[in-house]
Amino acid sequence: MSAKNNHIPDIKLSPSVVALFDQMDEPYGIKDHESRYLYANQAALDLYALRNFNEIIGKTENEIKSKLVEHEQIADEFMRQDRKVCLEFSSLSLLEVHPSAVASPYFANKVPFRDESNRCVGVVAYCKRVNVKTLNKFIVQQMAGSLLLDKPDDFFSERECELMFYRLQGMAPAAVAHRLGLTLPVFANAMQKLYLKAGTQHFDDFQDFCAGRNYHRYVPNRLVAGNKLKLFAEN
Repeated sequence: MSAKNNHIPDIKLSPSVVALFDQMDEPYGIKDHESRYLYANQAALDLYALRNFNEIIGKTENEIKSKLVEHEQIADEFMRQDRKVCLEFSSLSLLEVHPSAVASPYFANKVPFRDESNRCVGVVAYCKRVNVKTLNKFIVQQMAGSLLLDKPDDFFSERECELMFYRLQGMAPAAVAHRLGLTLPVFANAMQKLYLKAGTQHFDDFQDFCAGRNYHRYVPNRLVAGNKLKLFAEN
């Protein structure tokens, strides 16, 4: 969409940035601090399965008529992500799995959109299709929604996250042990250590603890090896 038609008053987009994004085959979008789209390229329009730019420009996720955001919780989650990027002035990397709307999972990266004074006035979002053949099949087949590619915090190590990932997604202990190449007693002992670290005694309490810190949505790096998203340089 051309620069003269794709911004809301008081927030102007650089013609050079717009021209660059217009040429991209992958979805790019720019939103203001209220999560209203200022810009979307043709690939972004295709991702939402929309026919014209009037259906997305100037609208928030919960105002867009698209199967991708037809469920209120998905639209709210996308907008929550935008607020997090703006408030914390930091980037956010996600794995989006929405099989009812998009045939293939995709990586999404959101970074602050800065004005000339280096203030965050919105969000730049960039998406990239996932190579499903190399992505862990369990993630593609069993999970849906916005999954984190960056650890929520440093409470658990990356290896600990690998140990507990499948268990947190509901896989039985014996199946998890087999998938990880461990005996069931070894895996059970490892989980007990994680329970102790979290100050819990049972899996249900441990699951609640992890959900409270968003670990249930974190996908360990090893499980998406070969599908790393190259982050677009921030404005």
